[in-house]
Amino acid sequence: MKVLGIGWAKTGTTSLGNALKLLGYNHKSQDLPLVSYLRTSEEERIYELAKQYDSFEDWPWLLLYRQFDERFPGTKFILTLRDSESWIISYRKQLARSNQGQQASEWRSKLYDLPFPNVTDRQLIDRYERHITDVRAYFADRPDDLLMVNWAKGDGWAELCGFLGKPVPNVPFPHANVAPRFPTLRRLARPLKRAIGMR
Repeated sequence: MKVLGIGWAKTGTTSLGNALKLLGYNHKSQDLPLVSYLRTSEEERIYELAKQYDSFEDWPWLLLYRQFDERFPGTKFILTLRDSESWIISYRKQLARSNQGQQASEWRSKLYDLPFPNVTDRQLIDRYERHITDVRAYFADRPDDLLMVNWAKGDGWAELCGFLGKPVPNVPFPHANVAPRFPTLRRLARPLKRAIGMR
């Protein structure tokens, strides 16, 4: 049985990948060079690589749920969710600190089917929400094959392990890339601590 994370990037996919590794899966995360094979005569190379792993998340894997469903019967699918408002803020921050070169823009244009780098927030949100709608429609009559989780709303080991039929590990759920809850207060606290001689 393979496990395919099909949540859009910046919805807790890294947390999902870390959790799957802790559960013992031979995991494959983002592999952007594979994007060049999508929708070409060489796409089969992606599935040949997939045979070597048990679980996947992020690009290009999240787009391939229909293909995995056909090629790897019995695959379990996990859709990580996040509200659109916080998602676009997080994604714009990622873009600001990541590679904006021609190759990266070509990959993103192919993955999103949007005109990177000149793309609007509305275009990004619409694409993100369409992916969720498409996934839900595809699995509408197959609730046992799709798990939908939102780590920010408290989902974690119980939901994931129940879906996969795995015992819950005796370790905290591996939340990754979590932004500080009060960044403004923390920035204000630093000069105050220096002023009163605290480290």
